[in-house]
Amino acid sequence: MSNSILDTLNENQRTAATTINEHVRIIAGAGSGKTRVLMARIVYLVQDCGILPNRILAITFTNKAANEMKTRLTAQLGSMTSVVRISTIHSLCVRMLREDADLIGYPKTFAIMDPEDQKAILKPIYKTLEVDKTTISYNRALGAISAYKTNYIDPQMAANMAMDDVSITLAKIYAGYEARRNEMKAMDFDDLLLEGHRLLNSVSSVKEKWQNRLDYIHVDEFQDVDPIQYGIIKLLTGKNTHLCVVGDPDQTIYTWRGASVDIILKFNKDFEPCKTVILNENYRSTQPILDASNAVIKYNKERIDKDLYTKLPGDEKITMFEGKEDSEEPIFVARQINEKHKKGLEYKDMAILYRSNYSSRAFERIFKSVGIPYVIYGGIRFYERQEIKDALCYLRLCTNRNEEDPDQMALDLAVLRVINVPRRGIGARTIENLQKQAAERHMNLYDVMKDPIGLSTAVTKKCEMFVDLIEDLRENREHYALEDFLDYVLDTTGYISMLKEDRESGQDRIDNLKELKEDIAQSMIEDPEMTLESYLQDIALFTDKTQETSENTVSLMTVHAAKGLEFDTVFLVNFNDGVFPSSRACDEGGMKALEEERRLLYVAMTRAKKTLYITWNTGFSYMQDAFKTPSRFRAEIPMEYIVQEEKEEAPKQPKAVVSQSLTGRPSKLGANKKKVRLRKGDAVEHTIYGQGVVLEIRGDVATIAFGHTIGVKKLNAAHPSIKKA
Repeated sequence: MSNSILDTLNENQRTAATTINEHVRIIAGAGSGKTRVLMARIVYLVQDCGILPNRILAITFTNKAANEMKTRLTAQLGSMTSVVRISTIHSLCVRMLREDADLIGYPKTFAIMDPEDQKAILKPIYKTLEVDKTTISYNRALGAISAYKTNYIDPQMAANMAMDDVSITLAKIYAGYEARRNEMKAMDFDDLLLEGHRLLNSVSSVKEKWQNRLDYIHVDEFQDVDPIQYGIIKLLTGKNTHLCVVGDPDQTIYTWRGASVDIILKFNKDFEPCKTVILNENYRSTQPILDASNAVIKYNKERIDKDLYTKLPGDEKITMFEGKEDSEEPIFVARQINEKHKKGLEYKDMAILYRSNYSSRAFERIFKSVGIPYVIYGGIRFYERQEIKDALCYLRLCTNRNEEDPDQMALDLAVLRVINVPRRGIGARTIENLQKQAAERHMNLYDVMKDPIGLSTAVTKKCEMFVDLIEDLRENREHYALEDFLDYVLDTTGYISMLKEDRESGQDRIDNLKELKEDIAQSMIEDPEMTLESYLQDIALFTDKTQETSENTVSLMTVHAAKGLEFDTVFLVNFNDGVFPSSRACDEGGMKALEEERRLLYVAMTRAKKTLYITWNTGFSYMQDAFKTPSRFRAEIPMEYIVQEEKEEAPKQPKAVVSQSLTGRPSKLGANKKKVRLRKGDAVEHTIYGQGVVLEIRGDVATIAFGHTIGVKKLNAAHPSIKKA
């Protein structure tokens, strides 16, 4: 019966499915049908080779993948599928530990803690140590505990390694967590792997029992295996067991989670004899997309060489587009989506891929404006992210309010959102009291805080400090251009300092705020007369609760989230240096990090079935404090596979660009360009704001007074939009 499934395989796939007398490493290129091969191999072992189903193990790394595997196998093996051991590696460890956990000091009925259980353990520890969860969040502490454990660092070692107040506190939290967990004889998800490995490694009878149960072990997505998982797999593989692993070194994109590309690259040295089979026929993409992807990934050194090819029809080249400004890129993408949709392509067959979450902002804005339905896959819409809402609420408190028609509800919501962000010690009971007073006195919450009644001296003082802070922001608003005022607000309130303390997600949240500054700056370019009030009114369109519910939506997602998915048409956007590859990879990671970024690009390109667009823009970036340039990977895509949608001359770049922004150090570009020197009192001409006079120069930041409708703005003195009059 298995002949029917073997007949559907190409030559290399059939070799991979039927090689059963030695270890097998299947290098499965993107879209090469690896799951079909894995299923065919198991069916072949059962139906043609007479292997008992319960002596076959298939390990996956997500429940979704395990369920998909079971569904596919049921179509071939029917009821025998339930006997085949198909499992995630965590579930496998649970099975082993339920049988023999008593041999390493746990009851067989040990409890398994999910993240909510872990947080419940942390609460009393935080109280005992007097830790503020807004300073060290539960997620941050759990992330640190996981990192300690997976690197075999016990609480005492963590304490010895601690160098600052935060790491000392985290080490104490870790010690308290482990003490309580051991009292409960419970395990978290990391413990399942660690204790499963310890059980196999330290109790030879358990290891031999499991080795004697299994004749064939299969491991899917092997490129994502970390050292602990690999250790478990090696301990399960006995001298009479054959191991078959399936993966693609060119798609190793999770090294930050512990995956190591070396594991699959050196597998044939750990397991001998080993046959390597390369699956390089792609069943997803057209040849131009594959040729370009092959050309890019060949720049990596740590890989196994393979050239993907396809028999699918189609010769459409990759379309490249370069926008001059931030807004041109999403407008171009929206136009292409509308044209394709008019020709019959469903929205759900198109996807926007980007390197970092903050990149969704410009596309969300345009899509909302022109009515393109979209969904953020695996993430939160830009204007709904916590730090964006916080920043907008601070800005709302700085608006000029019409006393005859105050927007009391919006003002109250803004106060409630930021009154304790960062922490100011104004408790829930105090806030409830203030809200009650507001209702009784027919006032908004902010005005009540100016003159609270019946509160203690200490609480009244805290309210006064909050009001003074907001009044200071409002008084200083007129001294800044709107995008620079955002910096002033976030700095003065201590919001940025709060995020810098958060090592878990602080930098990503700061990046989102830099993108908000980009949004304000772009809005100013589009409407030079825009005010804070009008900007917030426009933003209200993007923060309402009426979202599209249709399943027929364009998907917006990071490249990481796109792994394993495919779409008819893919737009890879923000293909700028410092974005893709990321600035962190370029500055800190060295060659290994750059190779992982290139693997990410390979994954992104091979998500496209028929049509691939790659776009970027060359405007000024507040994210990087520099003019944007195309990704360095752009030069690695051969011109023969490219159609340039719109070729623009590169903008002239100044010698140095420095912005008083949310970022740290300035970047320098275009060293050969002679810088125009501006001095106090110089008359200048701006391409958008018109004529002005320089009031002050600090470094490369010029304070310039323009006409009455524009006012005073702080601008980059070296920006090409400014010339001496």
